[in-house]
Amino acid sequence: MDRRKFLQKSIYATCGLATASILIESCGKSNNSSPSVAAAPTVNFTLDISTSPYNALQTNGNFVYSNNVIIARDNSGNFVALYDICPHAGCTVQFNGTNMFPCPCHGSVFNESGAVVSGPAPSGLKKYNTQLTGNQLHVWG
Repeated sequence: MDRRKFLQKSIYATCGLATASILIESCGKSNNSSPSVAAAPTVNFTLDISTSPYNALQTNGNFVYSNNVIIARDNSGNFVALYDICPHAGCTVQFNGTNMFPCPCHGSVFNESGAVVSGPAPSGLKKYNTQLTGNQLHVWG
């Protein structure tokens, strides 16, 4: 065997071993775990709902995002503040205009308490306290 053929076969063998090693390692890993999603932060802030971009909260059925919190005003006029990151895959939840918070990525739905109504989310969303004084909406927790 000449030098050229020897080098070609050596390269092919090395590539084959590397590929086999990667395949064997990937077969041993579990793909059932969800990606790491950050824990809900503690917040303490105030929004002036008479100013842009928060004036949407003057109308029932609207929502805004601030400080990783989705703040919504339900059909009854109540303010709801939840951590806005879905614990399933880290997507940003939305508000349906009535009383549910769907995740657009994989279909999880949360209620106004942050509890999972339908999965695949493994846990609910952190709920924050709200208090409206005049046009100032305080969110904390």
